[in-house]
Amino acid sequence: MRQWVDQLADVTGVRDLEQLDLSLVGLLCETLAPRRACVYATVSDGDDTRWYLRASQTPGETLPNSDALTLRMDELPLRAERPLLARCADEQRLCSAPLEQGGTASAFALFDDPGMMGVLLLETEATLSAAQLRLVGSLLRFYANFRCLVHDNERDLLTGLYNRKPFDEHFDRALDTVAVPADESAPSSWLAVFDLDHFKRVNDLFGHLVGDEVLLLVGRLLRQSFRFSDKVFRFGGEEFVLLLRGADAEDSLRVLERFRERVATHEFPQVGQMSVSIGYTALKPDDTPHSALERADRAVYAAKEGGRNRVCHFERLVSEGRLAPQEAGGSVDFF
Repeated sequence: MRQWVDQLADVTGVRDLEQLDLSLVGLLCETLAPRRACVYATVSDGDDTRWYLRASQTPGETLPNSDALTLRMDELPLRAERPLLARCADEQRLCSAPLEQGGTASAFALFDDPGMMGVLLLETEATLSAAQLRLVGSLLRFYANFRCLVHDNERDLLTGLYNRKPFDEHFDRALDTVAVPADESAPSSWLAVFDLDHFKRVNDLFGHLVGDEVLLLVGRLLRQSFRFSDKVFRFGGEEFVLLLRGADAEDSLRVLERFRERVATHEFPQVGQMSVSIGYTALKPDDTPHSALERADRAVYAAKEGGRNRVCHFERLVSEGRLAPQEAGGSVDFF
C-alpha cells in the first residue's frame, strides 16, 4: 500500500499532460505487469482522423515512450484501423477483445476533449479480474480529476490554447529535433510570433467583448491551421506563439503565409477584416526560450515596420542586411 501511495504521489508532481500520460502507463506497468500499456489519442485534419500514440510501456522497458512528434499524419494509423479503440471512444465504456497471439486487449475511455479523444489500452495475458478492474477504475478516476487540474493550469481560459506556463517544457522538446550543425534545407523546428494588427483599435471602437470574440476566432483558426505536433500558445493580449516542428525552410514559410492569408480573408463579426503580422526564426541547438523569442519578436517588428499583414523570417532579414545579427542578452518586447 505504501508503494502505491508513493507512486501516486510521484504522479501528482507532473505539471504537463504528456508527462501525465507517460506516468499513467508507467504506474500501470508496475502495478498490473501487463504485456503493454498504451495511451492513444485521436488527431484530425478535416475528415482525416488517426490514432497517435501518446504513451506506451512494456514491463521490460525502463521508461515509457511515445510516437515521435515529427511524424506526419499519413504515417499514423487510420481511426478505422484500430476498431477496438474506436468502439471504446465512441461508446465511452470499457471494451475488450481477444488478441491474435493470445491474451486480452482492454480499452478504457480516458478523456473526450474538443477535437481529441483519449483511450487507455491494456494488453494482458488473461482477462482482467474484477479486483483488477476496480483498481484500474480507481486509478482512472484519479487520473481524470488530476488531468482536469493540469489541463486548466496550462490552458488560456479564453481561447483554449496553451498559456505561457508550459511553453518552456515544450520548447525544450522542440530543441530535440534541431540538427547539429544546423542545416537550413533539413527539417527542423521553428518559433513564430503572431501579432494581430491594430487590435487596440478593435477594443476602442467595438469594446472588449467584441475584442475577445476576435481573439477566440483567431485561436480557432490557429488550431485548425497547424498539425497535431505543432504547439500554439497565447502569451497574453493579441500575441500568440507557435512551435512548428519537423518543417524545412520552404514549408515553414508556406504554412505561415497560408495562415496569414486565412486571417486576412476571414470575416470577423462586427469588425470585418483583420490582419496579422508574423515573425519567425529557426531554432538553434544552444537556444533558450528568451533568445528564440527575441529573434522572432524582432522579425515581427520588421513586419510591422514594413506595412503589417506579412510574414518575416529573421535569418533572411539578417542575410539581406535589414536586421543586425542577434547579440548576447537583450530583452523581449511584445506588441
